[in-house]
Amino acid sequence: MKPKQRYNVDSDSTPFNPLLFNRTLSQVLKMFIIPEIENRIANGSLKKEALPIEIHQFRASQKREADGRITPIVEIDEEVQLVAKVKLKNKKSPGEAITIQDIYPEEFFIQPPMYDGKPAGYFYWRSMFINEIFLFDLEHNAPDQFLPDLPTKSPFPILEILNADNFIKVVKPLEKFRILVNNNWPPAPGYYPQIINKMHIDPELITDMSFMELVSSIYNRKYWINKMDLWAETDLFPNRMPYIQRAINAHYQDDYIASIHVIVPQFEGIITDYLKNHIENIPDIFTRKLQIMKDLCLSRKVILYPKEVLAVILEFIDTKAFWKHSELVKDQKVEINRHGIAHGAFTGFENKEISLKLLTLFDALAHVLLNDRVVLGNL
Repeated sequence: MKPKQRYNVDSDSTPFNPLLFNRTLSQVLKMFIIPEIENRIANGSLKKEALPIEIHQFRASQKREADGRITPIVEIDEEVQLVAKVKLKNKKSPGEAITIQDIYPEEFFIQPPMYDGKPAGYFYWRSMFINEIFLFDLEHNAPDQFLPDLPTKSPFPILEILNADNFIKVVKPLEKFRILVNNNWPPAPGYYPQIINKMHIDPELITDMSFMELVSSIYNRKYWINKMDLWAETDLFPNRMPYIQRAINAHYQDDYIASIHVIVPQFEGIITDYLKNHIENIPDIFTRKLQIMKDLCLSRKVILYPKEVLAVILEFIDTKAFWKHSELVKDQKVEINRHGIAHGAFTGFENKEISLKLLTLFDALAHVLLNDRVVLGNL
């Protein structure tokens, strides 16, 4: 590893940069994690049938051997055994258990892995449902003359991790995604965690008229500006950003006819474009394209979010209102339906709810495509 500045996405002193985050993660996967998975398959310690591995955390580092060779060390999921240095509020006896109440969380630091008594730089990544943290500390890979220029070590976000783990256990966000689908709301990353939490507190909320305004408050203009910047920087949707930008701008101008009719054709076009980069023969039937898209995502070595989330997003596009026959739609002002819109079967349905649902569904599709590119290592 070459010495680089440490980057902690949760550090108050380091502005979050989604492009840097995803691009760095993509390269670490390509350099460390994917080769490790391939090595484990080759030596028989991992079955190929188990792919993709749904990774929850990993740590990657390098050990310098006595002969100067560099050996990559990769720990995945339960193999990761972090050692922390903490500041105690009260003195403890050796061997006495320590809880989060006994420490100052803002002074919780992860110690680097030790090889032959020497510390090594590392990358650490952890999943929190569809959120994640990614940090690294490469100080110990740097020559001594570089050390004074390296930034101060950032604390490990232990409270955020513990709260996220407890949230997932208690709130069960995947169940809430299913509830969203059953109520004609697309399962999308923006719902997590605020809206998911409110659904847990009030199970009837999703049937209330205020739910649309809640979704709208999360999917606000700032949210979309940040997403469009990321999509443009990663070239996620080649030649389609003007359409996406027009649809989002029209939504905030209350021009729902424009926002809906501009965004609807982009789903099939974007999926078709993506498939062209990976397979030769593209089927004409859109539902078949969706199945191939799902198969592609599940053909990778790893996946960085729950497989069930991938399934529920693509199922919504495939089997729910979006793609079913327009004659089966009970309320065109509530159920988004590609057939009814694209073929002109519906009129007078263009409203804020339909526009918002289509945009959030687009965000869900973008989440799938971006993550697929990240694990491919070509971001």
